[in-house]
Amino acid sequence: MTQTKVFVTGISGFIGSYLAERLLDEGYQVGGLLRQTNRLNYPGVQRLMGRVDLHYGSVTDYHSVAQAFRDFQPDVICHLGAITPVAYSFSHPHEVTETNYLGVINMSEAALKYLPNLQAMIFASSMEVYGNQAPDGPFEETLDPHPACPYAVAKFASEKYLQYLNYAHEFPAVALRQTNCYGRRENDYFIVERIATQMLKGDVVNLGAKDPVRNFIFITDLLDLYQELIEAVPREKDLHGEVFNTGPANGVTIGELADLIAQKIDWKGTINWNTIPKRPGEIFYLNSTPEKVAKAIQWEPKVSLDEGLDRTIDIWRENLGLKG
Repeated sequence: MTQTKVFVTGISGFIGSYLAERLLDEGYQVGGLLRQTNRLNYPGVQRLMGRVDLHYGSVTDYHSVAQAFRDFQPDVICHLGAITPVAYSFSHPHEVTETNYLGVINMSEAALKYLPNLQAMIFASSMEVYGNQAPDGPFEETLDPHPACPYAVAKFASEKYLQYLNYAHEFPAVALRQTNCYGRRENDYFIVERIATQMLKGDVVNLGAKDPVRNFIFITDLLDLYQELIEAVPREKDLHGEVFNTGPANGVTIGELADLIAQKIDWKGTINWNTIPKRPGEIFYLNSTPEKVAKAIQWEPKVSLDEGLDRTIDIWRENLGLKG
């Protein structure tokens, strides 16, 4: 039986490296795009060395993308490569737009030209495209996006570009409006890991605003969704051009999230709120339902926020050499 060939961008990052590992373990042939400036000793890359067909280049360089596609000839592309810190996009809008929007154009146009048998391109968009609005209940895909930062504008523009390609050329693209994903082993920059590691390390935690509502998906659930789509999109043309939320609809305020983690660790310290400047046009509500994609491919998140936090805390207890 011929192995499905999946090409992953952002393969040195959190989701990309975990996705590549999952696909390798499941018997897929995996290729990836890696910038020369990326550190080969990064743990996500180290776990993949010798198992992945790595191609050096950047999504901002059409020619390196095209060469990688000509060489690897993937059946499926999972495009996760992006500049992900939202706050960074306010001070670096040109760099973020070049990577996050023009990168999608480079990827999709190279695929259109050099991959005539491409079965699917799955694009990692973002919940941020909805912007600052609070409907009655979690966001659904029928809600009009109002992106309110350079990062979100680039992601929404990318969705529209892929939908244009689907309309004009029957390009088999699907976009996932991903929410906050957690369960990292290496990076404590993002909010769940940031709170947990600070509480595990000491009695003082420094955070930003406590009022914004966010929802959270555990890494294994997101990997399940990617794998389901890798199998479903080539079979079901009704999925082509679609945009899906990942959910789950478990939105909590950052203050409530900190309380949940503190209870699990039995932490009695002090939280200094508003120590990180608010970004321009702070988004106070991001929460989404995955009902559309659940109906489309019979997938749903399995890991509750309670269980996912337990798993993440255990990961960082081990990383920090602490007893449970």
